[in-house]
Amino acid sequence: MIVGLSTFDTVLDRIGRDRAEEPHQDARSWTGVRGFTAAFVGAGSPPAGGHGSERLEAAYFAYGAELVAPPPEPKPDMTRFTRVSRDEVASDVDLLPSDTPAQLHRKRRSFARLNHPDRTPEEWREAATTRMTIANQLIDEALKKAASRRP
Repeated sequence: MIVGLSTFDTVLDRIGRDRAEEPHQDARSWTGVRGFTAAFVGAGSPPAGGHGSERLEAAYFAYGAELVAPPPEPKPDMTRFTRVSRDEVASDVDLLPSDTPAQLHRKRRSFARLNHPDRTPEEWREAATTRMTIANQLIDEALKKAASRRP
């Protein structure tokens, strides 16, 4: 280390000396990507037994013919959206007097996962909105009661 210079300055000086000692390479002398010596597939002549593209095309369409159509997805059960009265929603939410605030929040999330208007078909959005409104009111009331029970 040179006296009066930091380690960083010493490293920079050494790099500068090493670069000065290297012969200057012309930009036109570039020969390709270093370490990439493999040839490209298909760059040579077509394989024996016919044209490669014809065999590839035949194999492509033969693969598609073997596929079986997936079974139709079952229609989701939308009968829950006909249950929009306060009592019906209360039974669907399944609130208990002994529920803790954490349990009530969990019930709110699981109810919203199944009934949120953004997750329902257009024809059931109004009913889903009504159900979510009622469920949120019921859970908010239960949370207030749970908070008043705490010492």
